[in-house]
Amino acid sequence: MRYISWVWFWYVLLGFLLGGGAVYLWVTLREKAVNLVWYEWTLIVLGALIYILMGQTFIASFGEGQSQAAWMSLIFMGIPIILIVVGSLRLIKSRLAKQS
Repeated sequence: MRYISWVWFWYVLLGFLLGGGAVYLWVTLREKAVNLVWYEWTLIVLGALIYILMGQTFIASFGEGQSQAAWMSLIFMGIPIILIVVGSLRLIKSRLAKQS
């Protein structure tokens, strides 16, 4: 084997980041006794799926030699991720503020 592709490293790194984030979210919610509503879970999962798609598109575009397409995918997929995450956090904060 003369050539070993290091592309798998990015997928492993992405998996560790998503897994670590999920565990951190779960532990934090358990410690603070916060119960999320179904649509808040849906927004969190949707944001994670778009994040995975963005990472795949970014890595594949660079692999094909299309660096401009890679950076454009970060812009056009990153903005919805930011909007989804900020929206879900605001929903959670407003609901928790009403409960207090």
